[in-house]
Amino acid sequence: MAQLLRTALLLSAVFTGAVVASNGSETIWSSVVITRNGDSIPLISNEPTVLTPLGAQQLFSAGAVFRDRYIAPSDVATYGEYIINGISTYQIDNTQTFALSLLEEYVAASAQAFIQGLYPPLINSFPTADSIITPVSLLANGSNIAFPLGGYQYPNIYATSSLDPYSIWLAGQTNCNGFLVSGSEYFDTPEYLSVAAATQDFYQSIATSIFGGELPSTDINYHNAYYIFDYVNYGYLYNNTIHDRITEDQLAQLRTLADQWEFAINGNLSASGYYAGDRIRSIAGQTLAAEVLGLFLNSIETGGAASKLNLLFTTFDPMISLASLMGLPDMYEEFFGLPQLGSSMVFEMFTAGNVSSSNYPTIAELQVRFLFRNGTNSTMNLDEYPIFGNSEPIMAMSLTDFSTAIEGIMTATVDAWCAICQSDAEFCAAYANTTNASTPSTSPPSSPASRPAVAGVIGAIIALILAGLLLALAMLLFGVRFHRRPSPKRRSHLGGFKGAEKMASDPDLTVVKGGAGATVVREGLTPGHERVGSWELGEGSKGKDFGALPSAAEGRRPSFEADEEMHGEAVKVDERV
Repeated sequence: MAQLLRTALLLSAVFTGAVVASNGSETIWSSVVITRNGDSIPLISNEPTVLTPLGAQQLFSAGAVFRDRYIAPSDVATYGEYIINGISTYQIDNTQTFALSLLEEYVAASAQAFIQGLYPPLINSFPTADSIITPVSLLANGSNIAFPLGGYQYPNIYATSSLDPYSIWLAGQTNCNGFLVSGSEYFDTPEYLSVAAATQDFYQSIATSIFGGELPSTDINYHNAYYIFDYVNYGYLYNNTIHDRITEDQLAQLRTLADQWEFAINGNLSASGYYAGDRIRSIAGQTLAAEVLGLFLNSIETGGAASKLNLLFTTFDPMISLASLMGLPDMYEEFFGLPQLGSSMVFEMFTAGNVSSSNYPTIAELQVRFLFRNGTNSTMNLDEYPIFGNSEPIMAMSLTDFSTAIEGIMTATVDAWCAICQSDAEFCAAYANTTNASTPSTSPPSSPASRPAVAGVIGAIIALILAGLLLALAMLLFGVRFHRRPSPKRRSHLGGFKGAEKMASDPDLTVVKGGAGATVVREGLTPGHERVGSWELGEGSKGKDFGALPSAAEGRRPSFEADEEMHGEAVKVDERV
């Protein structure tokens, strides 16, 4: 795989294309912006986990920050060198901007809000925008027609669900059995046992005041660190009772414990899954890294025509993993644990010095740097950090060195991910091989070539053809007819924990109104029952090849409903004579 990527880089160096030269000391050719969702309803809630108005404002302001950097800086003299070369200034060009999001509402809505700030409505935002004429806005009578809502702009956003193989690039931990097995082992570690014992009294001290005694004490502990912090943090903002009953120091301690928990699950590089040394707990970062490099390669291969600005919207899991893989937590404490809501990790591919020609630069001229904006507060800066063992003041890397470093941490193809994870995802069947998944080897899969089960597909097609012929014969000779019966409304097995972080074996704790601002409804658990084995180990699991474009996204649904939801309820045979 490494040799293939280096070959692709070298071959693409001969590609030239017309571009607009920059007058600054740098020229940015492509940027990948990875952004966490904004404020949303807690996962432990009786309400759907959706983006709140505050969350929308957070992401809108984040989009405006990147507009100021990459598209139309308010201070051109200072920031003009960061304008992405040749990017459209006022109207979004979906051939230049690529947006990929998870399908969960609070993530997809975050993507929409972000892009509203990046490319705001034309008429409402720019006084002279009504004079902007495009081939599709000018009528034969000379009238210039703007889009509704003051010139609202319509981005293409690919929203991918766990049923789509493209989802692994934003949520590589989803449906990954190796990740679940390794995560369950955390509960037997000295770290977990020590922290759980040391914090038990602290958690019990807030149990009654925050949850009104409705949640059994066995569930108020370090085992549920993130979910408890998520709920209390939300309540501190929106619920007067919770706000008055918890101190800022207590809230900070809950955050610190959630940080430690999530880093142990998503950032531990010494833990393995089915294969020794697979660093499976960072699998979400491994796939995200492949997407970053693939987007840069796409910019190179198209001579800068595509992938100018790439926007990836996800949850915190892959961001924690990727930061760990790049060595950032060892140097900067802000990368240990949860990024703030609306945070952005940024990779910029640029050239130093003025562009002397109209051609796309050579591989040797291209450099990459990493930046991070931890939150959406107006005082939060987009700061540069060294990665992959570099240290200040060496911030940037050559594209060749960056590519080599990324190749060392990434999982580059869907079939490699399926094999490392031993995943039960439906799309992994296309990559099945003769190896028995229940008895994997002790070493990670080698460089993953595509291995579709061609023989099985051919056999399935033949069977379908025969079934169709028999069915047609039955309809002709015996009057067999079909009709569809309406299906009753089904209840999702996800219960109270929802979203990309929710695992099928998590206790279904649902907070409803009551008590001290919170009443917890326990579904399917007896009093005193704790989760067995893992926060996400059990009957189900949570939710391109390298550089490929996504397929049409499908709705994210619980795994046991997936087949019926995809294909509809089976038709019923109505035999009549």
